[in-house]
Amino acid sequence: MNTKTIASIKHLSTREQIIEFSADMLRTDGFEGFSYLDISRHLGITKASVHHHFPKKIDLGIALCDWTQNWLELGLAHFDSTATSNWNKLERYIRAAAKHSLNEQKLCPISAFYSDLNKLPEPIKERLKALDDYELDWVTTVIKQGIKHKEFTANQNPRALASLFIFSCKGALYNARLHGKDLFHQTMKQFEHLIKPDAL
Repeated sequence: MNTKTIASIKHLSTREQIIEFSADMLRTDGFEGFSYLDISRHLGITKASVHHHFPKKIDLGIALCDWTQNWLELGLAHFDSTATSNWNKLERYIRAAAKHSLNEQKLCPISAFYSDLNKLPEPIKERLKALDDYELDWVTTVIKQGIKHKEFTANQNPRALASLFIFSCKGALYNARLHGKDLFHQTMKQFEHLIKPDAL
């Protein structure tokens, strides 16, 4: 299991250490896949200390949603500021997703929450919906701009296409863990053919 070492987070406050370690566990084992005992043992603190900062696991879950929001904002802002075109923004998203999931063997934190969806309390589900919308809004904006600047074909619904992009990417990543990276790359290449006919 690839989890954060004590040395890499020791400069953080106890609360921040709990969140960082939990975010790592979330992306490897899902929200239900780790306990306060796991946190206390890894960080060398008491369970009482964990409960002091997060009385119930729902409180930790909300904090992890905040962490995920910040994670998304930083990542997508980086794509916006460094990409050379709207397609390049999507390419950077694809590369980052592949690195995170296939190389580092971690789930996107949003996808990780979904693995325990039936067990999540409603407040976390509501935050999860907001995270979904934030990501979908960004991809939709990129596609709209791509259509405006004639990078992408115009006869398509931008939001529906954004949903297809996200679902294709995340779904292919799940399957690629078992069937190999080629499946993921073939899937995303097919999406490129769909949105950019000149890519054929």
